[in-house]
Amino acid sequence: MSIHLMHILTDTNIGGAGTLLCNQLRALDRRRFTVTVVLPHGSRLADRIAAIPAPTRIVYSSRGADRSADLKAIGDYLRIFRTHRPDIVHTHACLSARIAARIARIPVCLHTRHCVFPLKPWQQRGAIAPLHRLLYRTGDRLLSDGVIAVAEAAKQNLLALGADEQRIRVIVNGVYPLPIPSPARVEALRAALQLPTDAFVVGMVARLEPYKGHQTLLEAAARCLQVSDRFYFLLLGDGSCADALHRTACELGISAHIRMVGFVEDVAPYYGLMNVNVNASYGTETSSLALSEGMSLGIPAVASTYGGNTYMVRDRVNGLLFPTHDSIALSHALLRLFQDEPLREQLSLGARAFFEQHLTAQAMTRQMEEYYNALYEQKKRHKSKASAAL
Repeated sequence: MSIHLMHILTDTNIGGAGTLLCNQLRALDRRRFTVTVVLPHGSRLADRIAAIPAPTRIVYSSRGADRSADLKAIGDYLRIFRTHRPDIVHTHACLSARIAARIARIPVCLHTRHCVFPLKPWQQRGAIAPLHRLLYRTGDRLLSDGVIAVAEAAKQNLLALGADEQRIRVIVNGVYPLPIPSPARVEALRAALQLPTDAFVVGMVARLEPYKGHQTLLEAAARCLQVSDRFYFLLLGDGSCADALHRTACELGISAHIRMVGFVEDVAPYYGLMNVNVNASYGTETSSLALSEGMSLGIPAVASTYGGNTYMVRDRVNGLLFPTHDSIALSHALLRLFQDEPLREQLSLGARAFFEQHLTAQAMTRQMEEYYNALYEQKKRHKSKASAAL
């Protein structure tokens, strides 16, 4: 008998959590699990899930879009749970669904911590900090049976908040290797983007939000272009900072070397243009899917030392690290790779090797399946003991 697994995702856009979920759905053992995914109306993720060959039911929630805590959404999730009766509810930043799962007496409820958020001063010290940690731990125990942290940095963030270490399982994000784009397709894209054939292309795949560090990259770009006009910067993603970044590029006098292409469904040809893959985050970053995808094609990474980046990028093994927010250090790393082709080749080989050893979707999904089974069997044993006691 298969276990009915239900995922809850509130994002209307496609971010790391949505991409991670699709990777898991493709690799999941459907002999052991039947799957339902709950999405808000209008979610871009629906078409991507529908295209996965393995059957996945999609159910839409009428409330809670792009919000973790929405009291009005609790009733909607209750209706969905009572209609579809899942055995396991796996939420992705959706507190409302966890509350509803407990009310509906779903056997197992767990959630994934996808991000790392800096703690506020009052959460770390002062008279209220111990009380906050106690309340967080109590609430977490009441509302979920376990937590998946997608990086060690996410686990440490949870522990700082007060979570119980015994209830956290670290399962690093995994992806499928991107298909190697054909040279003809890459060259056609190069022409469409008006990139010179000798361009040194620095790519960044991330939502256009402040914490992703695009400002740091643009400041570094200005410094690199003082050394060579062969530098071009390719930004994939959309978000609230698009207009501000356009203005910054104009103010720095580098807009002719910046290509902002918005959200892209098929990213492989764009990676095919890149000489370097940058992650400049200073907030939320755990195990970056964009870094993983780039490594699957052997693209060296340059990443900030924030959050889980120091696990993903081993300095001088598969990329280079620079101190968070430090645009000067970022420019030095980019210039080093621009000027040192043997180093780029060495890091390219290291990127492919690290991906194969640590970052595949299959390895991630097998670990998740084991965790689901362990939590489900644990709940069955507790229920049997409780029944026997009566």
